[in-house]
Amino acid sequence: MTGMAIRWQDQREFFKDARRARYLSRLVSKAADLIVAMSLWHIPGAAGAFASLFYILMCDGFPGGRSAGKWLTGLKVVRVDREGMDFPSSLLRNLTVSAPFLFYLVPVAGPFLAYTVGLAVLLIETYLGFYDADGQRAGDTLAETLVVEYRQETTDGVPLSDRRA
Repeated sequence: MTGMAIRWQDQREFFKDARRARYLSRLVSKAADLIVAMSLWHIPGAAGAFASLFYILMCDGFPGGRSAGKWLTGLKVVRVDREGMDFPSSLLRNLTVSAPFLFYLVPVAGPFLAYTVGLAVLLIETYLGFYDADGQRAGDTLAETLVVEYRQETTDGVPLSDRRA
């Protein structure tokens, strides 16, 4: 999102205490989302391809920035400008991970491109998410988002994850 008034560098102080998502949780979350997308791909005809692409591109724009995989692993996506997640941010964030699905649609060479270039893009994204100081992969940097642990607060303001039995 170019032209945003608030840059990530200016927001670091606000997010410094956020519980950044653990790397393994992020991998499991994305794997679950890819399984959902691959399942949708099996819907007959072009509807399956479009349903799969729609899910991968828009899943983080669902309420609370929580795709099925993020819900499963207790994570959510937040925008660094502190606005709520939306579909345009989800689209930007997930363009890179949708590469294998998009390449697969190319006539004749699609499957080859999906398994080579698409897989390479996913490996690069995985590497960036692991080694970036802020845990941002390229899609997060592009959309100015961050993946954090979801901490549901109760009516008294104490997060459920901080309660003692």
